[in-house]
Amino acid sequence: MEIENTLKLLDLSDKEVIIYQICLELGEVSLAEIAKRAQMPRTTVEYILEQLDKKGLIQSVLKGARRHFVPYAPKTVLGLLKQKETEFHLQVDEFQNSIPELNRLYKAFSLQPRIRVFEGEEIRNIYEEILDASIEETWFIGDMSKTADAVGEKYLTSWMKRRVKRHIGTKAIRVGAGEFENEVVNAKEGYLRSVRLAPEGFESPSHIIIYGDNVAIITTSKESFGTVITSREYATTMKNCFMEVWKNSADFIHRKRD
Repeated sequence: MEIENTLKLLDLSDKEVIIYQICLELGEVSLAEIAKRAQMPRTTVEYILEQLDKKGLIQSVLKGARRHFVPYAPKTVLGLLKQKETEFHLQVDEFQNSIPELNRLYKAFSLQPRIRVFEGEEIRNIYEEILDASIEETWFIGDMSKTADAVGEKYLTSWMKRRVKRHIGTKAIRVGAGEFENEVVNAKEGYLRSVRLAPEGFESPSHIIIYGDNVAIITTSKESFGTVITSREYATTMKNCFMEVWKNSADFIHRKRD
């Protein structure tokens, strides 16, 4: 690993790396010498030296009327890093112990009716939220080929595998003649899903996913945005609408054989 990359492990900016490296090379150096070597304004160098001092990497000493800057030995810096590592693990443990209370607060918030909007690649956050939700099943309606186009086929394939690992099933109403053509949208054993094909003439340019008390409405890649409505009443209404379409939809396997 190059020395510059090694120094960046200390959470230093590019300019801080330059100044710190000069201090390491010269051992003890004045502000004027550093500014000359770094080819930076004295005010900039002075500010950077103050930051390095705060981070425990250098110290300033008086020599006559002038200040000089001396780097701490690398072993001393390693000790600081180990100390930060210990502090980090303590913070992780403290946060871990707070998870039950934080979940309680989040659960109370998540039950409040609200609307969220996702744009572009943010749409994938909706799918990630589904995987993290405490649910056993999702209800989907739409054209899966357009879904793959909106979030990416590779991502969708990976997501479906992760959904299965979390034992989250799905009821899916497919829309569109192209539903049988792509490998990613075809029903497979072990994918924990029941699939039906929507009645002829049924249109759904965007697709809908119902999960828990949430209803996601996701457009195609042409418009590229998604909306999640969190509302128990709205989700119940949409589930009832879904079931009416489900009753009038054809069995996917049967239609595929035809």
